[in-house]
Amino acid sequence: MPEVQVMTDSVSSISSELAKEYNIRIIPAANIVFDGCFYPDGIGISASQAYQFLEQDPDKFSASTLSPSDFINYFREASRKSNNIVHVSFSSALSGTSQLAVLAAEQFHQEEPHINIRVIDSKAAAGAQGLLAIIAAEAASIGMDLEQVVNVINQARQKTGGIMMLDTMRYVYRTGRMSKTAARLVSLLNIKPINRMTDEGTLELVDRARKREVGYQKLINVIKKEAGANPLHFMVSHANVPKMGERVSELLKQNFDCLSLAITEYSPIMGYAAGPGCIFIGFRPELDLLKQYA
Repeated sequence: MPEVQVMTDSVSSISSELAKEYNIRIIPAANIVFDGCFYPDGIGISASQAYQFLEQDPDKFSASTLSPSDFINYFREASRKSNNIVHVSFSSALSGTSQLAVLAAEQFHQEEPHINIRVIDSKAAAGAQGLLAIIAAEAASIGMDLEQVVNVINQARQKTGGIMMLDTMRYVYRTGRMSKTAARLVSLLNIKPINRMTDEGTLELVDRARKREVGYQKLINVIKKEAGANPLHFMVSHANVPKMGERVSELLKQNFDCLSLAITEYSPIMGYAAGPGCIFIGFRPELDLLKQYA
């Protein structure tokens, strides 16, 4: 039995292969709802199927949050592997799931006092959140205890960044920041917003482009500005556009010393507002946190 079991939600966009490699338990961030039917994200439906639903009829597609009892059930399943659990959650500034997880962890601990659960707000999403879960799992794999793993996440979070580009503004009305009509009109202008994750876990508009290749170069420039010339770990998440994910990965390899680079599918829970074609890049430098323990 491992000392610490690492969990995260499906917004982290960690593939099943990476989850197996690093022993990370992935739970749904929410339920996908289409035409009145509920599908737990990543369990009841694949990302590609969900995006097909979204493109088929956006107005019949939505997301429904988990209940505290859902989280308790997931914590109970994880507790069969370890008495110590770290859950790396989706940014609390973008969703209420982190707070729900905290409440569920407290309730479960009351029922099972020997089970210790720490819910860590990643203040991130997609590949940035995924990279934090992976370094947490690496820390757990070398025998770090619960508090040491939590400390690794908190320190790594300060060095981890995320940048994304939308391919269309058609779905942005779902965020409540723009009317449906305005979103459709702006989408006709072919504007591709570029947003970065802030230290507070929100998304901030930093640039825009009309052509994809121009937008890709702007993504590269933002990463260089934030991370410098350091060798970096990358996780590229795409919203049902694998060829775009591969193209962005090629550009990253041309511009950076890539310590690792994973291409994964962007969670439809985020994609239902960002829209198909969205690209998210999570990045962080190599950290000496694990070497210090060894």
